[in-house]
Amino acid sequence: MKIEELRQLINEHFENEEYEKSLDFCCSLIKEHEGELTAGDLINKGLCHFRLDQNDEAVACFNHALQIEPENIMALTNKAVSLYNLGKIDESFKLFGQVLTRNPDIFPAWYYIGLYNLKKFSNSADAGTKAIVVNAYRQVTRMAPDFGSFAIHDPAKGIDYTLELFLLLNDDIPDLSVEEITAL
Repeated sequence: MKIEELRQLINEHFENEEYEKSLDFCCSLIKEHEGELTAGDLINKGLCHFRLDQNDEAVACFNHALQIEPENIMALTNKAVSLYNLGKIDESFKLFGQVLTRNPDIFPAWYYIGLYNLKKFSNSADAGTKAIVVNAYRQVTRMAPDFGSFAIHDPAKGIDYTLELFLLLNDDIPDLSVEEITAL
């Protein structure tokens, strides 16, 4: 089968949430067109593994994509998410920092940095960590306003809030730069 036909089938099955079928076509593409692979082909395979909760395999695909195209922000972002899902939180946080340094408009990076630090905040309750949480979630709601209704748990107070209310209650916290957030 021609490479473009395989790519189209991969995308069609992925869009229809038929991840196993999409993955099968990814494997066919890799087998039949090994010398013509792009980082995008490997990212697609990684996303299939991710959707099937096969995060180890997903990380391997994203690593392979990064070998082909080291600056690929999509591969780096998805690798960080997969590592987070594997419980490799510190490693994923470092990668999200790299993602935001390269492009501060990557929604998942802000979301996971907020989530990571919210869990960390529950153990320490320090002001610096809370500032990171607030700033990360400010970015999340700036990029995706619908997330304002998303529920989060404030571990310091033991209360659930909508993201919008959490931010309103913490509007006195100053804005931090990407460098300040990823350095903490």
